[in-house]
Amino acid sequence: MVSFDAGISGVSRVQYTSLKSTAGSAGKTGSANIRSDLMNFSAQTLGITRSDMRTQSALSNFEGLDQDLNQELVYEGQPISDLTPGKAADLISADGYFGVAKTSQRISDFVINLAGNDPDKLRVGREAVLQGFKEAETLWGGQLPDISYQTLDTTLAAIDERIQDMGGSVVDVTA
Repeated sequence: MVSFDAGISGVSRVQYTSLKSTAGSAGKTGSANIRSDLMNFSAQTLGITRSDMRTQSALSNFEGLDQDLNQELVYEGQPISDLTPGKAADLISADGYFGVAKTSQRISDFVINLAGNDPDKLRVGREAVLQGFKEAETLWGGQLPDISYQTLDTTLAAIDERIQDMGGSVVDVTA
């Protein structure tokens, strides 16, 4: 069962702290450990993106959710099908927890904070966001609601801005 409680979406504070310390120590280990850290970082980012986008999409289509999806998605400890239509609408509103601004902020902050000052990690995180979004589309059965595409654009813009602020490029031209 997937759970979405307020805070760091899809990742507990303990996992977040652990990942942050792992990401920070990557430069002190061998190349195999660095690859492992990058894979872990990518997997965590992918999971957060997929989960947030899937829930955001479900709330956007609240009235049309199928029963299986209703049982699988949980918000604050209860199935989202137990929410009122008004509460679902509030969650995806401009100021809502699953609105464009807050969802993209959670995802981009996760990537940016764990990547630190490493443009390679930022690019890995960016790719994981894209992959998580594609997986959310697959889980959803195709085209997501417009709010999800707006969230993806806002998330990528924040990550791209951080990469550019560091003097990097979104596309790695060194390979």
